[in-house]
Amino acid sequence: METGNSKFWLGLGLGSVLGVVLYRFSCSSKGKQLKEKACQTFHKVSEQAGDMFDSAKEKMMNTGAKVADKVADQTLYMAEKADNLKNKVHDFVDEAKK
Repeated sequence: METGNSKFWLGLGLGSVLGVVLYRFSCSSKGKQLKEKACQTFHKVSEQAGDMFDSAKEKMMNTGAKVADKVADQTLYMAEKADNLKNKVHDFVDEAKK
């Protein structure tokens, strides 16, 4: 039990010291510059991600339209084949009745 307590207090102490150091750094001019650069980089990345999302959305819609056109063409082709087969069967039946 004592080992668990000592690890807890050691972690708490190190976390507190690290927090104070980071707070002091963030208040300094270098820390503020670093924070501004991080914000600018984050905004750039978010803008690029938005552009990439819009581009992907546009490509997806174009691909969907192409697929729909191909499906419609193939459906029309199959309908023509079925109509030709129907006509052949009717012609065969008419010849057989004569």
